[in-house]
Amino acid sequence: MDLQRAGRLNTALETSETLKQHLQYLQQSYQQLLGDFPLKTPLNSMVTGQLIGEGFRIEKILFESFPNHHVTALLYLPHGSGVGPWPGILFACGHSVNGKAYAAYQQACALLAQHGFVVLSYDPISQGERTQLPSASRYGTTTHTLNISARLVGRSVVWYEAWDGVRSIDYLLSRPEVDSSKPVGMTGTSGGGTQTTFLMALDQRIGPAAPSCYVMQRTTKFRGRNGPADGCQHLPNEGMYGIDHIDYSLMRAPQPTAVLAATRDFFDIESTRETCQDAVSVFKVLGEPNRFHFFEAEAEHGMHREHRQEMVRWFRQWFYQDPSSVLEPEELQVFSEEQVQVTRTGQLVTDFASQVSVADLSLQEAHRLSTSRESFWRDYSLTDCLNEIRDLLGARSGLAPPEVELVGRIKHQRITIDRLILRRPGEVPIPGLLFQQQIDTNTNRTVIYLHSQGKEIETEGEIKALLTTASSVLAIDVRGVGETRDQGSNAKYRSHDHRVGTVAMHIGRPIAGQRIEDVLMAVDFLKDERSGFNPSSGRELHLVAVEAMTPLALHAAVLDPRIETVELRRPLIQSWIKDVLSSPLRREMEGLVVPGALEKYDLPDLARVLEERLLVVDNDWDYPSNWESN
Repeated sequence: MDLQRAGRLNTALETSETLKQHLQYLQQSYQQLLGDFPLKTPLNSMVTGQLIGEGFRIEKILFESFPNHHVTALLYLPHGSGVGPWPGILFACGHSVNGKAYAAYQQACALLAQHGFVVLSYDPISQGERTQLPSASRYGTTTHTLNISARLVGRSVVWYEAWDGVRSIDYLLSRPEVDSSKPVGMTGTSGGGTQTTFLMALDQRIGPAAPSCYVMQRTTKFRGRNGPADGCQHLPNEGMYGIDHIDYSLMRAPQPTAVLAATRDFFDIESTRETCQDAVSVFKVLGEPNRFHFFEAEAEHGMHREHRQEMVRWFRQWFYQDPSSVLEPEELQVFSEEQVQVTRTGQLVTDFASQVSVADLSLQEAHRLSTSRESFWRDYSLTDCLNEIRDLLGARSGLAPPEVELVGRIKHQRITIDRLILRRPGEVPIPGLLFQQQIDTNTNRTVIYLHSQGKEIETEGEIKALLTTASSVLAIDVRGVGETRDQGSNAKYRSHDHRVGTVAMHIGRPIAGQRIEDVLMAVDFLKDERSGFNPSSGRELHLVAVEAMTPLALHAAVLDPRIETVELRRPLIQSWIKDVLSSPLRREMEGLVVPGALEKYDLPDLARVLEERLLVVDNDWDYPSNWESN
């Protein structure tokens, strides 16, 4: 995908017209990926207090980006010199536990105000006074990463933060001290740099921008020691649409854009330097080379004094036609967290009994989509519905028969166990164990067995029991399970699959869909008379899935009628709405979700399609009466 993207960009760079068409395509693709936003509702803004600093003053601001979903912010204004209105700047905070109260962010905003700007600095989701899930074991990035419920309803943390930014601009421009005849500037570092990157490409009211720490190639980040970052940093399907991180700067060209970087950042500086060359080329072909600027400080990750000075200089250059250097005072006043507190208690969730969290908003959307799900199954044929589901999964059809490699054979207690590897070209090899009775059992049944702990976990238990009524059992490790288990992710992500799941979302092939393809490859193998094994091509094929494998089995059985029955043992979840959106802190959900699925179906809908082909055992639910979606 990176090579294809590079090829498209190189072709587009041939003329300014082809380049403009390419950038327009990127912009349209981004808007499609992000999704539609709701109608704007009243901000219901209020000022809860004021502070006076040296050359600036601060107003404590409260407004609603959604009804009963409040945003806490600080408005910095010039004080003691000059008369407004002044240009407005939106400041997005990075991943500091105290959000807008973080000292470096206060200093950046104060320096801007001292140089003739009105600045709105707002708490991001889960930071500062905007804790979303008070019972979470870690601050901001935990709930940034709990992106699962948002994805299911066709949203993302990127979507929620972008809307907060849009409404923040609405508030900023409503102030009489802000010169609304001019564009708004935007800056931020780390997670705030990410918010700047996404929002500056979305909202055309933003002119000069200065994202800081980080802009780099997605693939380099994925391959790095830490792998993919927090949920607010990644938008599903970017790679499939050929969008890399720098493209958010390109699609808004030639709006003035400065990328601020740190030489010793844990985000690879070489990747930042390399990807910024794309921007240099684009702005040059557009005839505006001076409108892109790369600044690198000899520093570690963060918004350091050098970054703050260069950021203010950049905005002075474009808003005041003054490119001269800016020098930050040695001791720029910083207020305590208590002093800049907007709410009475320090947290919105304790100030407002009616406060609605992001998790609540996603759950509300899931319930609202119930009519969409009903019409999906009512208005379309079953074939069309299943094709739509396959598309959401990114699960391909009509693939070549799998190649099969026999890597070993064991004979044990009248059972032959073949150690196999199933693979398709360019895909992850899938290890399997094929258990076959050595004597004719006069049974017309073969079983595919899936267990979330790996194919060998129940060799002497459930698999052995299955062989009493089946002539053969094929136990496989779908990708990321058993022998193919990934090294895993930082514990803060609450899911071992975060690493592989994020990359899978990036390329438009959710890990759930890829694993379903693995199950269907096992079906192809067992039904292929040319495989050389031919254990069951003429036998009834049954699917048994345990724990976290049960949602995959539901999908596989719905998509492939060659599976006679599917048996779910100890299902981990029965409904995305009841068991995922209603429990936003639940662990190990990354590999079980399909982006946008709840616009069309929930798991109980698949159960209803299967009807008598489905059996649920060893669980607390009584199918089919409890298999109901809200």
